[in-house]
Amino acid sequence: MLTIAIVAFPNCHASGVHGVMDFFTVANYCGRSPAGRSEPLFNCQVVTVDDQPVRGYSGAVVTPTAKRESLHADLIVVGSSVEAAVGEHRLEQTLAPSRPLHGWLRSALERGAVLASVCTGSFVLAEAGLLDHQVATTHWRAAPLFRRRYPHLRLEEEHLVVDNGQVICAGGATAFVDLCVYLVERFASPAVALACSKMLVLDGRRTEQTPYMAFYSQKAHQDGAIRKAQGWLEQHYAEALTIDDVAAVAGLGPRTFKRRFKDATGETPLGYLQHLRIEAAKHLLESSREQTARIIWSVGYEDASSFRRLFKRTAGCTMEQYRKRFSYVSPVEAHSVAIG
Repeated sequence: MLTIAIVAFPNCHASGVHGVMDFFTVANYCGRSPAGRSEPLFNCQVVTVDDQPVRGYSGAVVTPTAKRESLHADLIVVGSSVEAAVGEHRLEQTLAPSRPLHGWLRSALERGAVLASVCTGSFVLAEAGLLDHQVATTHWRAAPLFRRRYPHLRLEEEHLVVDNGQVICAGGATAFVDLCVYLVERFASPAVALACSKMLVLDGRRTEQTPYMAFYSQKAHQDGAIRKAQGWLEQHYAEALTIDDVAAVAGLGPRTFKRRFKDATGETPLGYLQHLRIEAAKHLLESSREQTARIIWSVGYEDASSFRRLFKRTAGCTMEQYRKRFSYVSPVEAHSVAIG
């Protein structure tokens, strides 16, 4: 039997903690022998830093089911702290409760335990030095903050699950489901994982969080000229323009503008403009039934093939696939609006 410790922190994603617990309980059911007499595959417990209940971000209370130090876990799942995904102004406060765990996590790794993080739980592993020379993923919205804080680490936020062998990371909040499927495949069998997916009515395991990513412009910098250019781009992205045009808005020479823009935002001016156009196209795919060719023209591209390649590379799917997955306007509604 594999012993699992799920670590819950203050302001955690409570449903993620309970969801992992539920998934492995279902795995025990699905992994039973036909006679129903086999030993459970997993002993899954919730632990906290001080063995006391914690309150999740939603206000729900998460109660530990075992004392942390006395539980010799084979697998430790580090849950997320929601606030780490929304900004760095409270990051130190968010990470502080996890610091007493660093030694415990390192000791567990040294004795052969597998460590896994969900969402921003990767920050905890990074703070403990457990992602050095590893590949990490995290919630896509927390990726820029992760890179700024740990520039020496390799982050691949487009992936939902990254397995380094003894250290595993999962992406956004509900990626705990994808992580659980993967862990059951690894520690039980693909057959048990498939049975769990059927029992819980889940699709096959996802591999990327790219289609869910949205572009958030970085404006928490002190360069007023670049902020002015960003605001202007956000209003004029659909127009035919050159980088020299934008540099003129900022009152800078082209070379100086490109350097300062990259320093301030982490993006090249062209990359920033492309992100704005892609986000505008996503919004139209979600909210309208407009033809894709017209959407491409409306966001400032004349070369439809070029934009389609850019969209697929950025979003991880075609424009048609994106619309099928995320559109909230049915063809019937769109027809009614057109007639009206």
